[in-house]
Amino acid sequence: MTKIRTMNARINPGLPGTLSAVLLAACATAQAADVGESVTNALGRDSEVTLHLRSYYFDRLNPGDAQSVAWALGGWAGYKTGWIADALQFGVVGYTSQRLWGPEDKGGTGLLAPPQQPYSALGEAYVSLKLWEQVATGGRFMVNQPEINPHDIRMTPITYQGGLVSGQVGGLSYYGAYLNGTKQRTSEKFVNFVEAANIDSSTSEPLWLLTVAGEPLKGVGLRASSYYVPNVLSSTFGDVQWLTPLGGGDRLRLSAQAMYQTSVGDNLLQGKAFNTYTMGVRAEYMPGAAVLTLAYQQTGRGSNYNTPYAGWAGYPSMIVKDFNLAGMQAWLLAASYDFSGMGAPGFALNGGIAHGSNVINPSTQAAQPDWTEYDLTADYRFNAASWPEWARPFWLRGRAAYVDMGANGVINDYRIILNYEWVLK
Repeated sequence: MTKIRTMNARINPGLPGTLSAVLLAACATAQAADVGESVTNALGRDSEVTLHLRSYYFDRLNPGDAQSVAWALGGWAGYKTGWIADALQFGVVGYTSQRLWGPEDKGGTGLLAPPQQPYSALGEAYVSLKLWEQVATGGRFMVNQPEINPHDIRMTPITYQGGLVSGQVGGLSYYGAYLNGTKQRTSEKFVNFVEAANIDSSTSEPLWLLTVAGEPLKGVGLRASSYYVPNVLSSTFGDVQWLTPLGGGDRLRLSAQAMYQTSVGDNLLQGKAFNTYTMGVRAEYMPGAAVLTLAYQQTGRGSNYNTPYAGWAGYPSMIVKDFNLAGMQAWLLAASYDFSGMGAPGFALNGGIAHGSNVINPSTQAAQPDWTEYDLTADYRFNAASWPEWARPFWLRGRAAYVDMGANGVINDYRIILNYEWVLK
């Protein structure tokens, strides 16, 4: 037996090594093929091309008969890969707003760069890495957190530059970011967060952001978010929501929020130290296709609540005004209805009234006029089956607002917005 084993070994002395080499080569080839297929699929089959067209007409008559009016055409075009090996993704989005009409002496609409100039920018260009369902992103991207957000209410959104990490741990979702630049709505470039707050200083500062959210009980959502800009501002937000079903398919959502902010370091934002807060409660009753809203918001007397980088997260944020002045006590009554169930699919109306009183000048403590704003929004989405498929991405919106600011005058605001988004996957 020993002799036979020895003879076989002599006849095939390299067999184990040859088999290993063949197996390794086969594995490498298969692995390369898998990687190649993953890249091909990510760049092609699993990628996404988006073309969002927007036409916006804006006409506002300010106190003293000062008019701001323009009509713009633009939007954005973007490309996003699928996940390469379920780990790597790239994306890029370009934004533009072009003037169709707008007298140069009637600017201030926010649709175009001052006075009435078109603009274009590479607003997003990012790479994302996913590991164990946690995602890290670097470059230029969109941020959508309570106080740092796209604020997409004109032609193009606000975008940001830097790095972020997001994901879930132990039932909690988190979002952390270091941002060193932001592209404001009508800008073609990214600037630091001192310049973005319109502060006349050569200082350059970043923004740190952290948000944590969870659902400790079914129907109950908790969220806390804070951002910090050295020598400028520290701002913290928290809210809770409770959604419960009622009889007959109706629902009720109760919400509460609180925000606190203070100057930091060199107090660059106001040139002096300050702190303020705002807190609110909201009830939304949803019987069928309707939503009835009642909300109350109170802002501290130390300062207006500052929103230098994005839209305000308070409940009475209206078409024209944010009801966040120092000392303001604001009530909001609103209602919306979706007419799809009444034979008009895609048509919805939304109206609201906000009233703010007890406003003061935070520097002098002098009383200021009350505000009242009346809003109406009509939406029609061409999503009914009777429309051809190519027309269904159309969304037409008309908005009107009237703001009574007492001794400070009135504002009449009218907007017509047309959106069309085409997505190729």
